Amino acid sequence: MYSRLKLLLLTHAQFAHALRVTLAIAFSLVFYTFAPVPHSMWGPVTVAVVLMQPYAGVIKHKGFQRVGGTLLGAILGLVTVFFPQNLADFVPVWMLTWCFLLSLKSHGKNTYIFFLAVMTLIIVAYQGNSEQEVSVAMWRVTNIIIGSLIAMAFSMLFPIRAQYQWDQLFNNNLHDLRQLYQAHASAHIPSIKILSRIKSQVNERQIQMVSLLPNVQKENKKSAGHYKAIVTIQSSMISLIEQLIETHWSSDIGRRQLLAQTGLKAYQQQIVQILNQLADHNHTALDLPDVHQLKEMALQIPQPKDSILLGSYGYLWLTRQLVYRLDELIVQLQLIQNTKHKALSPL
Repeated sequence: MYSRLKLLLLTHAQFAHALRVTLAIAFSLVFYTFAPVPHSMWGPVTVAVVLMQPYAGVIKHKGFQRVGGTLLGAILGLVTVFFPQNLADFVPVWMLTWCFLLSLKSHGKNTYIFFLAVMTLIIVAYQGNSEQEVSVAMWRVTNIIIGSLIAMAFSMLFPIRAQYQWDQLFNNNLHDLRQLYQAHASAHIPSIKILSRIKSQVNERQIQMVSLLPNVQKENKKSAGHYKAIVTIQSSMISLIEQLIETHWSSDIGRRQLLAQTGLKAYQQQIVQILNQLADHNHTALDLPDVHQLKEMALQIPQPKDSILLGSYGYLWLTRQLVYRLDELIVQLQLIQNTKHKALSPL
């Protein structure tokens, strides 16, 4: 039952995200019903803000930054509120100096935490120094922290990982790239309409993978560079296979030259098998074809008397580049797998 529910949530990420947000807000409302904390509105609002992004890696990162930024801003705000009366003239300078320093650090991965620190500093310090005003500000800070913790808890209870969607896109792209490559080497090329549809699907998935990459990297920090490399390698493979299709069918003369190579068909079949194995999560015991065979095939092709025959040499060169990219892809996938095994293995 649990496995079926988990699969349902994984395959319907947007539904799972909406359900999680609703349950988290409902829990916060119930929590504040039994724990009547002043100014509790900030709790459910924070839950909604932190859970705005669906993926667990972003929520965890954003939640910790929100808690850290709120605490930092609250501490600086309290120091400002309780400034000695004889130094009251320096309060604006103190606040503006900290706003400048925090904003100076607000870049890259630290943007959110220091932005929130500035906001909280202003909220707390701008209340004045009366007991009631300070109390209001501190209860706001407390509820923001409570809301952040609730959001992170629900993110861990109902995790939606960008990794799952990224893997699905990657595997589907490998299947389609295999289909494109296999089709171009067959006796009859598929219709232009079918090829265009498959190419369009591959390119759309590539764009989606690029957009998911930052979330995947947050979920797999130790393998962040490997995932970025995979996206780059896949982009190169897409371009190479498109060029192979065009080169292979560019002329009847060039195609006959390639068909005359007895070992080319087996070489192409090896590439198809590797693409199949990679799509089926088999990243080990992969036997890449020898690129030196391509050089031997090129030497067997008669010297061209017409520039049109250069397509045969171009095809073999593109095939060699594709094998190199496959080799690089296998290395990156194995490195990710090794990193996961190290993380799971006991110390």
